[in-house]
Amino acid sequence: MATIEAEQPGLRVMAGRPLVQGAVLALLALVLRWSSFGDPDITADETFYQTVGIAMHHGALPYVDVWDRKPLGLFLVYWAITGISAAPLAYQLAATASAAGTALVIARIAMRWTGTRGALLAGALYLVWLTPLFGFGGQSPVFYNLLVAGAALLVLRAQPRLERGGNSPAASLAMVLAGCAITIKTSALFEGAYFGLVLIAATRRSPEPLAWLMARAARWAMLGAAPTLLIALYYAAVGHWGEWWHAMVIANLAKGGDWASSSLRLVLLWRLIMPMVLAAAIGLALLPRQSRSFPAGWLLAALIGLAAIPNFYPHYALPLLVVLCACAAPLLGRGWLGIGIALALAGLSLRAETPFRPGQAERSARTFAELAQAIRAHGGTPRTRGLLVYAGPAQLYPLTGNALPTPLAFETHLSQASERNVSHLDTVAELRRVLAARPGTVVVPVVVRNGPVVPETWAMVNRYVHAHCRPVMQRHVEDWLLADDLVVWGDCRG
Repeated sequence: MATIEAEQPGLRVMAGRPLVQGAVLALLALVLRWSSFGDPDITADETFYQTVGIAMHHGALPYVDVWDRKPLGLFLVYWAITGISAAPLAYQLAATASAAGTALVIARIAMRWTGTRGALLAGALYLVWLTPLFGFGGQSPVFYNLLVAGAALLVLRAQPRLERGGNSPAASLAMVLAGCAITIKTSALFEGAYFGLVLIAATRRSPEPLAWLMARAARWAMLGAAPTLLIALYYAAVGHWGEWWHAMVIANLAKGGDWASSSLRLVLLWRLIMPMVLAAAIGLALLPRQSRSFPAGWLLAALIGLAAIPNFYPHYALPLLVVLCACAAPLLGRGWLGIGIALALAGLSLRAETPFRPGQAERSARTFAELAQAIRAHGGTPRTRGLLVYAGPAQLYPLTGNALPTPLAFETHLSQASERNVSHLDTVAELRRVLAARPGTVVVPVVVRNGPVVPETWAMVNRYVHAHCRPVMQRHVEDWLLADDLVVWGDCRG
């Protein structure tokens, strides 16, 4: 008995070490994501990001040669990954590492508010709950959540030193990380601003004069803004400021929204994450009053970020998941009660969406290999007259060795009514230009899944394929969210 009692503290010390926690969480991340490895069609978003990353290695400039609203930092992440390998497994392993790293940082943050067990369970729940929020692959928050969580941990470490009047390199690094997160997803601005306010408040409590406070605040603000400013200066220097500004500001403001469907998605989203919200609220209530202010303010900032882009798809709540898990840690650390609650929350997550889909990655890879072979065999190669994918998976371009025939390569940009003329290009005129080049192969879905469709572009592409091409293959294609029946129209005559 004495031996067991002596061993338990040693086990707790070992479990509290970052290396051990990181190993446990990395193993859990691998188990949860194993089914998706190698799948070339997890979701349209991340496969498009991968396509842009590959295109950048061939000279494409985002917003000019390939268009989207996402900040450049996201495409730079995929550019870096595809520079190592263009295989889907490369970005999926990078996303797994990022998810595990975020879970570890959550655990390190939670160690300030609870014991080792509660902290580790908080990190583990982050990994489990990624799946029902559509974070099972390489969605942008899977990458920038690591930066935001890292910034939060650095702010917590910097606070005591700033309050005493000292300098803290951790504070400056926190603002740099927050600034980098903003270049991946603009809504991270709200959490970054909150971290800056926390640092200013800590300095305000120090004995330093007001001028010193103002100088530090200005420096932190510049560090946070620097990554975005550098990107803006680059686009101005290469003569494409207008395209960058349009994509980052005008297009985001111009896109219309369907408030009826957004409201329904909000209700469904809150029903989905309510268990984690309740666990976080109880965890906050269990904290001593003096320890609540930082996590409560961080939670509010994350909620503002969610509300700022009122589309309310499940993956828009992924940034909120970081702070929910951290806030829930004091509850998860309450002995057997905490373990039971963690198991119940994990069970609810698995019931909402399972991460285990044996065979789906293999089926998807086989289907896309067949599609790529049919495209190449029937006129869809750079040596013939190339490929056009209308309202379909953009990854067919790199899979068949084709360059993007239009900057509007994402599956909705030529077809969805709400996307019409949102870019700096006229949607109908752009498709007319592409069809005038007489592509050798065209891929078209039987039904456009992201409607309502632009009637002119739908009519134009159907007229073209029926007048110049013949159907050579039809395949049912399933990603992790939706399904399509794609028709390959090949051997198109000039």
